[in-house]
Amino acid sequence: MEKIDKVKSATFYAVGLSYKKADAEMRGKFSLSETAKENLLCQAKEEGIESLIVISTCNRTEIYGFAQHPFELIKLLCDNSKGTVDDFQRVAYVCKNNEAIRH
Repeated sequence: MEKIDKVKSATFYAVGLSYKKADAEMRGKFSLSETAKENLLCQAKEEGIESLIVISTCNRTEIYGFAQHPFELIKLLCDNSKGTVDDFQRVAYVCKNNEAIRH
């Protein structure tokens, strides 16, 4: 079976949450330690997502990268933090293509 290059057919996204909409407790759920960031990047590579930037500070946690659908990136974040998809949907943002670049 031929390997498909996901990046060529993927869209650029920025997914995350910040102090603008999420309180400190919620931001803490999605906070990523250095180990969690490394695990997230390893999981992404195993899932065929190779181009990512992960940022986690006291004010925000964000993932920038190419994916077929933003849920791929949201899942990575939730799998490697204490946050849930429901939590994410309440307080987070998803930016696509030029909007993600401007963000």
